[in-house]
Parts: sequence; structure tokens; C-alpha cells
Amino acid sequence: MTFLLLIVYCLLFIAITWQRFSYGVFLVFLLLPTYLLRFSIGPLPVTMLEIMIWVVCVIGLLKHARQIEESLLTLFHKQRLFTIGTILFLIGATVSVFTAVDMRTALGEWKAFYIEPFALFLILYFSRQRLQVHTDILLPLVLSGLATSLLALVQHFTGWLVPWAFWENNATYRVTAWYGFPNGVGLFLAPLVVLAASVVWQTLFCRQRENWDIGKWGNGILLVTCYLLLFAGPLAIFYAKSTGGLIGVLAGIGVLFLINKKTRWPAFAIGVVGLVSLLSIPGFASLKNEVLFQDRSGQIRLSMWQDTIHLLQDRPLLGAGLASYEERIIPYHTTVNGEGIEIFHHPHNIFLTFYVNLGLLGLIGFVMILLGIYSASAKKYGSWMLVAAVLTTFVITGLVDSPYIKNDLAILFWIIPLMMVYTKDS
Repeated sequence: MTFLLLIVYCLLFIAITWQRFSYGVFLVFLLLPTYLLRFSIGPLPVTMLEIMIWVVCVIGLLKHARQIEESLLTLFHKQRLFTIGTILFLIGATVSVFTAVDMRTALGEWKAFYIEPFALFLILYFSRQRLQVHTDILLPLVLSGLATSLLALVQHFTGWLVPWAFWENNATYRVTAWYGFPNGVGLFLAPLVVLAASVVWQTLFCRQRENWDIGKWGNGILLVTCYLLLFAGPLAIFYAKSTGGLIGVLAGIGVLFLINKKTRWPAFAIGVVGLVSLLSIPGFASLKNEVLFQDRSGQIRLSMWQDTIHLLQDRPLLGAGLASYEERIIPYHTTVNGEGIEIFHHPHNIFLTFYVNLGLLGLIGFVMILLGIYSASAKKYGSWMLVAAVLTTFVITGLVDSPYIKNDLAILFWIIPLMMVYTKDS
């Protein structure tokens, strides 16, 4: 019965996407958490999200094949640093498949975290003349974030669907939404909350606000949804106790205030007062210990980073290989203050994560991607605030976690340069 429903859904999705390509794109972004629905087609493990991505990519390729060559040349000439960085990034990922401990597992990560998100980015770039960024991309993303936030808020009051380890166990009471672990909430919602803040900011303060016709149903719904997410999203992250996510949100919104001349100095003053208060007021001691890595969680991260650096000193060019960190870190794994700690899937730092997974070439490519996006954002105001703010949230959150190594997070990352090229062409 389940397989029959899957076939029916896939056929309906193919028909919808063929008739209205924008509807298929909308559903992909709305249903990002469906990567949790996993099954196999023969020997090939897949997720519901992957099937939708490939349907969109194949149909988009068939419908917009004529624009491919021109679009690629345009992307290279207008965003050269970003394009070269992307090439190095993907080469690093591909090489790391062959240096992995388990090539089958590595191919799965290569497909899900690197090839599919980038393929979706390319197809949506080729299709940019036929898509409305507000209603076809931003609206479903914000709706997905709002649905996740509302589930997390329900969990806070009921404990519904929260695993025992994060609820009754030691009275932790951390919400998990669909993901089964609290940090998944912060990693997914932090960039979407800042995206929503950027949309609201743009309609209120930017010169481009005259392009926002609130009378259009899509723009009106997007704006209302953004306001709702700005209320529910931070609460959900707070109830997940994701400090990295909250700091990422503050950093992204801080970028919005710092870019605007009218709010730059008040924002700077508030930031200084907040920092001084954090360091000096006794009531903030627990938060200060967490931010300065003096609590147990911080000590674990510091130890993990030190172990990872020792691994990279022995493998400076190739890293550990894709999906190989957990096995290759074993000889370097140490205790934390005498306590034996489990080995995690990744080192909880985005730069170290890419270094160990993609090698030095992939890390250089990733840094070039960041520099390419930031340098492009610095040259233009308005819509580019969205790009700079969301990317800052990604980077700041990535200092203490890895906001890329999940199917939905990888797609969210590639939305950032997609917004860059969309605003550039508009």
C-alpha cells in the first residue's frame, strides 16, 4: 500500500511539474523535511525529497535546454570567483569519494549533499526568467519554516514526538520538530528566520519596496508568513536550546541593521552594550560560559576540534575522505576532562567539516564561494541585504556546528547564491 501511494504521488508530482514548472519548484522547497522519508528503489537508497529534486531537474532541463550555454557563460563572467570556487568545491567532493573508507556510503553523501543541491541550483538558475522569486522560492521556504516552528511550539507544551533522550531524560525538555534531535531545529530555522527578517526589512526600508505590490496575493501571503515566522521561529530555536542558532539569527539581523545607515550606529551601540553586559553581569554567567566554551558542551567542542586538527596534520591534502571522519578520527580521539565522549559524525565546525570531508581543495573552493558571494553583496544595496544576512547566519552558526551536512541544509545553502544571481539579473 505504501509503495502504491508513493507511485501515485510521484506520478502526480511529475504531471504537476510538467504542466506548471513553478508549482513543482514550490513543492520542493515547501517539503524540504521529506528527506526524512527514506526507502529504496532496488539497491539504491533514496528519499522523497531526492525524487522531487530529480523530477524538477529533468523537467527543467527539458524545458530550458536552450538557455544552458548562455546561462553558464553569463554566470562565469558575472560571478567568476564564485564559479571557480564552486568548481573546486565539487572537484574536492568528487576526489574525496575515492579516498573514503567506504565508497558506497561516500557516494550517497556525494549525491545527496553536493550533486543534487548544485543540480537544483543550476536548473533554477537556467529557469530564472520563468520563476517569481517571491512566490515560487521565498514563500514555500518561509512556509516550511513556519510549519517546523509551529510543530516545535506544540512539542514544547506537550512533548509530542520528542525522543525520550531530549525530553524526560535529565529533564532536558528540548524540542526536536521533525528531526529527532534539537540542533536540527536551530540549523534549519536560523537562516529562514533571517530570510523572513530580510524580506520584512526590504519592504519597509529599501528603495526596492515599490516593487512589492502587497495587493498581489503571493506577496501579501509572503509578508504575513514572514511576520509569523519572525515570532514563532526564534521561540522554536529557543525551546530547542540551540545557542548557535540563536546567535546566528542575531548575527544575520545585525547585518541588516549595520548595512542601513539610519540604524548602523544604534545597532553598533546595542551590540557593544550587550557584549559588555554578557561579560560583566553575574546573571549572564551560564550564557557567558557557553559562549566562551567554558561549559561541558564547549569543552567537548574544543576537544573535538583539537582531535580533528591532529588528524588533518597527518592528512593535510586529502582530509579524511567523504563520510570517513567517524572512523579515521578514532586514533586521535581523546577524553574530555577524563570523560569518554562519543565520536560525532562531523567536527561541529563548517570549515573543519569541509576540510575533513573534501580535503584542502574543497575547503579552498568553499572559502572562494563565501568570498564571491560577500564581494558581490558589497557592491549593491537592497535585495542583496537578504543574501549577506542569510550567509552571515550560515557562517556564524557554522562556527559551532555544521549547517550543511543534511539534505535540506545543503539545499538551503545553495539558495543563497541563487538569490545572488537572481537579484543580480533583476
